[in-house]
Amino acid sequence: MAETQAKKKSVFETPLLSTKIKTNSVKMFPEAFLGYLAGPMFAMIGNGVINAFLIQYWDKVLNLKGWAPVFEILLPIISAIIIIIGNLLVGRLMTRKPTMAGKARPFILLGIPFLVIAMLMLFFPWSFPAENADVSNSLATLIVVAVGYNLYYAFAWPFYYTPHASLVNLSTRDGNSRGLLATLVNAGQLGAAGIAGMFGGILADALRLLPQRGYFAVNNVSTGVEAYTSKGGDFGEFYSYFRQLVSNPTYVNADGSLKEGVSIIYENASYAARQDANSRWIIIMLVMLGVLVVGCLLEYFFTRERITEEQIKLEVAAEAAHKDGGEVKEKKTATMAQQIKIAIHDKYWWFIIIFFFLYQFGGMMKNNSSSFFSQSIDGGTTVSSVINTVGAIPTALGMVAIFPLSKKFGKAKCILVGGIVAAVMGCIGFATLPMNGTTDIGAITAVSVLAFCLKALGTVPAMYISMALMADVLEHQEAVSGVRTDGFTMAVYGSIMVAMAGITNGIIAGLNIAMPNNRPLNTFLFFGVESIAYLIIALMFIFMKVEKFSKADHAAIIEDQKAQVLAEGGTWIEPEERAKMEEEENARLVEAARIEELKNHCAKQNLNFDEEEAKYQAKKAEAAKAAAEKKAEADAKKAAKEAEKKAAWDALPAEKKAAIEAKRAAKAEKKAAEEAQAAEELAAIRAAYAASKNA
Repeated sequence: MAETQAKKKSVFETPLLSTKIKTNSVKMFPEAFLGYLAGPMFAMIGNGVINAFLIQYWDKVLNLKGWAPVFEILLPIISAIIIIIGNLLVGRLMTRKPTMAGKARPFILLGIPFLVIAMLMLFFPWSFPAENADVSNSLATLIVVAVGYNLYYAFAWPFYYTPHASLVNLSTRDGNSRGLLATLVNAGQLGAAGIAGMFGGILADALRLLPQRGYFAVNNVSTGVEAYTSKGGDFGEFYSYFRQLVSNPTYVNADGSLKEGVSIIYENASYAARQDANSRWIIIMLVMLGVLVVGCLLEYFFTRERITEEQIKLEVAAEAAHKDGGEVKEKKTATMAQQIKIAIHDKYWWFIIIFFFLYQFGGMMKNNSSSFFSQSIDGGTTVSSVINTVGAIPTALGMVAIFPLSKKFGKAKCILVGGIVAAVMGCIGFATLPMNGTTDIGAITAVSVLAFCLKALGTVPAMYISMALMADVLEHQEAVSGVRTDGFTMAVYGSIMVAMAGITNGIIAGLNIAMPNNRPLNTFLFFGVESIAYLIIALMFIFMKVEKFSKADHAAIIEDQKAQVLAEGGTWIEPEERAKMEEEENARLVEAARIEELKNHCAKQNLNFDEEEAKYQAKKAEAAKAAAEKKAEADAKKAAKEAEKKAAWDALPAEKKAAIEAKRAAKAEKKAAEEAQAAEELAAIRAAYAASKNA
């Protein structure tokens, strides 16, 4: 009899393309480190550069603000519609019947060629506009810009980002492991944005990527007199690292300071300088493409969708036990319409989606306006790099602390408290406004760094554990309805995360075209918008209580899976036992492959297999002995600590022991009561859902 579709192997399950993760439990290396930290970070560095500097490239290199300002403003905003459609399309593709390779992972591999083409189009050389550009003589530029932008954000990037964002949810049901993976994947994502922010501004000046011509201004009105000359090299006068102030006695004092009422404003550089910058951008993108491919391959090969595998195995077991007339009854996956219906009727789903909308909107306004904020101070982008570099320290330290804190206090509570901290500390950034933008650059930078760092401490929970909280929401939906809404939810999530870059860039570009070199405006965009977003998040998360259902959700899902298998006439195996059996089978297969490889090696090298096998077994025994000794040493230390703790406990007065035990008992009783209440609530929700489904 022909095998069922569920049993057929896809190309992604062949030895060449199959996952390299064989363990049923999550390990720090290689899975967590390579698949969820290093891979996403490398894959997203190029996207971080594009998000932060694409509008600047249009603005300073292509000079769209000079000859096509409406196009520059509206393209990213209008394209958001196409971007949302693209993400929904990828989400729909992910709802198709998956294989053991997963429902998300294959798209990461498939998306690589599309990303390469799209990123090249964003900085394609023949699209450079004419010297005296207008729509009539540089229409090709606008076409290439529009096609490249939509190809990247609406098609190529969703092919990577939507499945990437699904991996934590599909990785494991172990809440602690999922929290670790969520922390690492967000660290990788933030690391990519951080690298783009930290080094992007410095490199933009050092590599001469965003040329600007400075003019003396009196009372903020340009005189048309150029303020800088080159210290050496072509076009040096257009970059902060290579320019020097012109000794013009009309505007400059003898000591090199500007006269009272004099400032410097910045406009676009010469056509030749902009062409030179464009050629450098092409080289930058080629480097970014290499990093992107490495990152995608790491993320593809060193991740594993255990939940997808679990669902497929249950379906296979049911199909094997229940055949009708020789035909296997195929279990249909939830349609997109079913997923939408389930999601939109879940209040916790709305909380998490609104959270990501505010989180991404505020974060993108901050990240994408950082170079404009820096340029409004001194015309360069180095200040933004200094702020982002120092500001990365608290977020890096926070990554270490937030995981244990979230385990103790809960993810939603940590995000709530962090939101209050971020909202309050972000207001410090407005203290820079009274400072002189020409003479107080050091003070402005110092205060900005302080405000950025303090605000960053508050954003840490949202950065690192929000994906794990979304996984809790999806698992709660599965416990209630028996359906996972990964396809629809991750399509919505991906739409928000990707489209928001264009929407915020359009807003930032439009405001800066209307009010160029405006420090108050860019200070609000850089500090104020995100602070307001976090204040709203904090207020909303007062009502985010989905975590209380976690234990009951997990128990309900296991019970439903057991009932499904038994109803189909199959044999139920407890998840722990099934995992143990799979580990043993994987170990057997690995050992068989090792022996076969050794036999082939011995045959090619004319070696004795028994002797080589004996050498291997001797080394293995030696390693096992060393490991046993190390374990014994660790166990002895642990036993000594336990003995010390017991001795300290025995030394306590009876009254104090009784008080501590009473406190522990009260805490355990409270936890048990909360879990029982959550189980009752879940049972009522499940009953209400079943009744509505049958109505």
